[in-house]
Parts: sequence; C-alpha cells; structure tokens
Amino acid sequence: MMLRCCRGWWFLLVCSGICFFSLFAPFTQATQATQIHPTRDPITITSQTDTITFPQGIDFQLSANDSSSSIVQATIVLTVAGNNPQQHTLTVKPPARAVTLHWHKATTGDQFELVGTTVTYYWVVRDQANNVHTGAQQTLTQIDTRFHWLHLSQGNLQVNWYNRPQDFGQTVLQEASKELTSISTNLGAGLQHRINLWIYQNINDFHSSLPPATHEWVGGIAFPTLNEAALVIENLNSETLKRDMPHEMTHLIFHQLTARGIYAPTWFDEGLAVYNQIYHEPAMMQCLQQALKAHSLLRLDDMTSGLPADASKAYLAYAQSWNLVSYMYATLGKKKMAALILALNTPNVDFNHDLIHAIGIDQLHLENQWRLSLGQPSTLTADQANANSLPLQQPQALLQSAPALPFLPTLGMLLIVLLALGIVGLLIYQRRSQAKLTLIQRAQRVVSITVSPDQSPIPMPPYRGPDRHRAVNPASPDTLMDTPAAESILPDDWQPPFPTGQNTFRRPPDTSVS
Repeated sequence: MMLRCCRGWWFLLVCSGICFFSLFAPFTQATQATQIHPTRDPITITSQTDTITFPQGIDFQLSANDSSSSIVQATIVLTVAGNNPQQHTLTVKPPARAVTLHWHKATTGDQFELVGTTVTYYWVVRDQANNVHTGAQQTLTQIDTRFHWLHLSQGNLQVNWYNRPQDFGQTVLQEASKELTSISTNLGAGLQHRINLWIYQNINDFHSSLPPATHEWVGGIAFPTLNEAALVIENLNSETLKRDMPHEMTHLIFHQLTARGIYAPTWFDEGLAVYNQIYHEPAMMQCLQQALKAHSLLRLDDMTSGLPADASKAYLAYAQSWNLVSYMYATLGKKKMAALILALNTPNVDFNHDLIHAIGIDQLHLENQWRLSLGQPSTLTADQANANSLPLQQPQALLQSAPALPFLPTLGMLLIVLLALGIVGLLIYQRRSQAKLTLIQRAQRVVSITVSPDQSPIPMPPYRGPDRHRAVNPASPDTLMDTPAAESILPDDWQPPFPTGQNTFRRPPDTSVS
C-alpha cells in the first residue's frame, strides 16, 4: 500500500515538472534570443563636415538616415579651447528618414575665436521611436583662411607665412631658432611644447586677424594658452624680425615654464620679453629718460594685471619693465633669475613669496631699491625701508663675480700680466736711458780735453728725449743713450774711450753743431 502511494506521488511530480517546463520554455528562449541578437541601431551618420570662413564663422553639416523610423532632431555638442561643452539642437521639419542638416557658428564680436583655437564636436541624432545615435568626435583648429599658408618647422618651433617664397620662411625659421637659444639661456630652460608663429605681410592683415578689443598700437601678440603668436614682418630687413619675434617668443616660453604657477605680474612678463629683444628702438630709452627727469615713473602696482590702455603710458610701461628686469639681471645674475622663474612654476604660491625666497626682498622693496638706483625718490617710509629686507648689491659689484661671465677672471689675469710686463719694460728703458746719458757726459769730457787752447769747447745742447720735462741727474751712472742730441755733438774722428764690444754710438749725421 505504501509503495503504491509513493509511486503515485512521484508520478504527479514528474507530470508537474513537464507542465512547468512547457509553460515557461518560450519565455526563456525569447530572452536568450534577445541576448544573442540585440536590437540594431537604425540610425546611420553618412557624413559630417566643417568649413572655416575666418573671421566670420564655422559651418557644420550633417547627413544621416534611419532604416526603421523618421529622424526628428539632431544636437551638435561643441567644446571650444577646453572650456565647458555647449550644445545646439536642430529640429527636423517634417521628420524624415534621410536628412541633411546645417548649423553656423559665428566667430565675430564676443564669439571671436583666435587663430589656433581647437574646437571638438560631435552630433547626437534622435528618431520618432526614441532611438538615439551618437556620432564620432571630430576636431578642428581655427586658422586664418584668407591666405594660403606655407609652413616650416624645426623641433618644437614652427613658422607660417604667405605670399613670400620658400627662402623667406627658411630665413625666418633660422633667425627664430637662434633667438630661441638665446632666450632659453636667459630664462634657464627652453620650450616644453610646440609653438606656432604666424607671420603677416602687413599691418592691415595682422590687425584684421585680432580680437575686436585689441589695442590699435599692438604690433605683435602672443596667446600663451594656445602656444601661438602673430606678428608683422614686411621684409627680412624689418626691425620686427629682431624686435617683435623674440619678444613674442619670450612670452610663449616663459608661460610654458610657469604654467603651474598662480600668476606673474605683467611688468615682469613684459620686462623679460623686451629684455630678450635683439633690437631696442632708441625712442624707448628716451621715453624712460623723460620720465626720470620729470619723476613720473609708473608704480609697479599699476602694471601688475595689465598695461595702461593709453599708448604713451603703455610705451613707458614697456620701458620701465625692461629697465627693471635689466637691473635684476645685473644685480642677481642669470642663475638666480632662472631660479626665480623656476619658482614661479609652483602652485599656491604668489610672486611676492617667490621674490622673497629667491632674492630676500618683496616687490615693494625691489621697486624702491631700483628707483633709488636711478636717482628717484624713495617709495617707502623709513620704517618700511628697514623692515626685514636684504638690499640688493650694486650691479657693478655683482657683474665682476657673476658666474654667467667666466671670461672676467681670465681678463683680469691678462691685465695683471700686461701691467707687470709694462713695469719691467719701463725699468729697462729707464736704465738704458741713464746709461746713454752717462756716455754723453763722458764724451763731453773727452771733447773738452782734446780741444786746442785757442778753440772754444763745443757746447752741450739741452736734452730732448721722450720726456722733456723730466730732469736728468748728471751724476747718475745710468743715463739716456741713442738720442739725436747725443749723436750730433761728437766729431767725426772721435773714438770711444772703452774697449770694443761694449755699447757704442752710431756714426753722427753730417750736421753742423752750433
């Protein structure tokens, strides 16, 4: 009886399992089919292009199709120069399975994009069935499309020019490479990343490539965040080749070396740039001299976060900055200046702290000492001037011991040797001169003895040697010899009173003696 009951239960369990499997098997198979064959994306982007028309704008174009539904909208997402993304949505009216869309980005006025600016973008397309497709990211770089640019590069340096032959670009690149070496020596290091120099042919082309708010007196400009600079070089004899090009290159190199720092005041940044120019126009020094006479120098606080908008004051600011940085190089030397620039690359530390760490004084005391060196009134009170600051040494004292001038010790040794040789030569000359005078005196005595009683002795003409005002001691054993006066007083038949082999006089010229 028990066996029959167990068999019945087993039979019921087996039947229940079969029914359960029959009911749920279709769902399991459907799920597996979904995992193995996911839904395909019906949207395809067939084309996406961008066209730059500088400086007006950039045109973006998209072509896409949908195999299962109609496209209703497309959104372009842009990131300009690494800033926050911005997006713009286009609605498709009427919805369609194949679309071509266009969007224009203006780059004038407040939306101006500098040459060298990088723009990344991608498209997002949506259809009526809520299918979403994201396209691949694209990248473009803003350029001045008004000209056909030629390019040459060397290492991290590239020059770009137009409307001039290939040898023009080669000469500019060679000059820029030399200037790069000099600037790197002064700053303590060179380029860390690639830079681009855009060479314009005339001032009108150059100014029309700049942002609307740029001052009209600007002749060259650097954009350190983009590692780009633009300037005008009308010909290879232009002063801008040795003035503006090293100036703008200094800005780019300096900002690469201090990219991690908080800030550098404008006067220091511009002062370094002018200091590294190969050519300095005389008018800049004249501008500084006039300000010194009038005691009208600008304060450094007025040149910390920019230069004056007024052209004349801006020119004075350049002159002052140059003079102050030159003063710092003269008093500190290149090694300490390089250490200061290296310190500026430290985050969370300001320029004043770096000054104190590098040279022992802050900006206020540096400005005061520089002004005093120029004969200008002090900018500090007595208490401020004595407040925990180390005075800078005078430029002359430091220049003699500056490690950047290794030829000075050698020059000093050479001067000492030349001085010693000069002293020895002078002593020898004096000894010979005294010996000559002794011989002359002996000759006079001989002549006076041989003259007949009815003749008058031959008078001794006065000494006419190299130093007419120096008195000669007749009693001295060493007197001058080999002088015209000594030769003219001896008769033709005179014989020396000393053996052959000692010093003798030359035969006197045939002249009469009075």
